[in-house]
Amino acid sequence: MNIADLRKEIVSSDVKAAFDAIVDGFSGLVGMSMNAHEQGFLNSLRIYRESDYCFSAIPNDEWVLGYIRKPELRRGKLTPESVMAAFPEARLTSKGEVTLRIRDAGTASRWLAMIRSAA
Repeated sequence: MNIADLRKEIVSSDVKAAFDAIVDGFSGLVGMSMNAHEQGFLNSLRIYRESDYCFSAIPNDEWVLGYIRKPELRRGKLTPESVMAAFPEARLTSKGEVTLRIRDAGTASRWLAMIRSAA
C-alpha cells in the first residue's frame, strides 16, 4: 500500500482535494515524514515528527479523519482546547486525541496552518 492507494479510497472530489492538501502540506514541513499504513480494513496516512507518530489522516468516502495524536499534544504547543476552539466540530477521543472530519481543501489548509503555527 502507498499514499496513492489511500487516495483511491476516497469517492468525493472535494475530499480528494483535502487529502492532497494534507499530503502536500506535511511533505513541505521540515522534520516531518509520512507513510501509508494498512491495518485490517482501516488504512491510514501516518505522519511523524522525527520518530514520533503525531498525526494521522484516515480517508473515507466523504471526509478525511484528521487525528492530532498524544505525542503532538504532549509537546504543549497544541492543546485539545485550542484545537476545539479553532474547529468547534473537532472531537476529543477516549484516548485524549483530537479528531476532525476534513471534508474540503479549505478546511485541510486551515488545519495545516494551525499545525504549522504550533511547530
